[in-house]
Amino acid sequence: MDAYAVLKQLLLPPGLLLVLLAVAFVLVRGTLGRLVLFLAWSLLLIMSLPALAGPLIRLVEAYPALPPAAVDETGAGAIVVLGAAVYADAPEYGGHTVGVNSMKRSRYAAWLHRRTGLPIYISGGAGARAPGPAMRRFLEEELGVPVAVLEERSRSTWENAMLTAPLLRQAGVRRVLLVTDAWHMPRAMAAFERAGIEVVPAPTYFVSGSRRLDAGDGGRDDRWREWLPQAAAFHASYYAMHELVGGVYYQLRAQLRGWTSRAEIDIETGQES
Repeated sequence: MDAYAVLKQLLLPPGLLLVLLAVAFVLVRGTLGRLVLFLAWSLLLIMSLPALAGPLIRLVEAYPALPPAAVDETGAGAIVVLGAAVYADAPEYGGHTVGVNSMKRSRYAAWLHRRTGLPIYISGGAGARAPGPAMRRFLEEELGVPVAVLEERSRSTWENAMLTAPLLRQAGVRRVLLVTDAWHMPRAMAAFERAGIEVVPAPTYFVSGSRRLDAGDGGRDDRWREWLPQAAAFHASYYAMHELVGGVYYQLRAQLRGWTSRAEIDIETGQES
């Protein structure tokens, strides 16, 4: 075991926060205060350990990567890539540009376009910091790939689907390659299918992939690192919990509002059947 690696992880967040919470537990008086501290410490520890965050993120990364050899055999009529956050007011670019997740999704959409020739639809959000325009510039100006349609009104994954579906139907597209992060795919796929679009999942960037959640070099003799708190593991836990909660919310929303038929979808999006 590397003493330096252990010390480093305990002096950097979230390890430092775990140490401070443990010290507070010793210093505080009162059963209720200690109980709250213990619960906070336990949750933070669970979310920060790669050994535990890995299985959690795998729950939402349910769809495997689309095999490169199968890309041309999906029967899809378009590529739909979902927007993510922008890198706002980037000083080196003189304005907004793609954020990390937007860039990863755009790159894979470009790769799929070059393999299939299918048109790219960006569902990119509303407002001054909407990712869609930045993604379009990135695809067209930096990657040299044309964008067929940019949807600019959506503010959530639900609206990505509800506002993009009519545009696809107008073009006669019934099946799409849906591009988003692997952890986001189940909720995104459910939203598009509820909107009446047949989806071929094309997830990108698997957080639970080989060794991404630990600091090891690949050997079995350093598996102990998976039991050290790490920021990357906490980040993965955040995404997993976000998607699990979001998935439940979308299911309840669909049941309560009854958005299950094409006619209701068209009414909700202001389109005519």
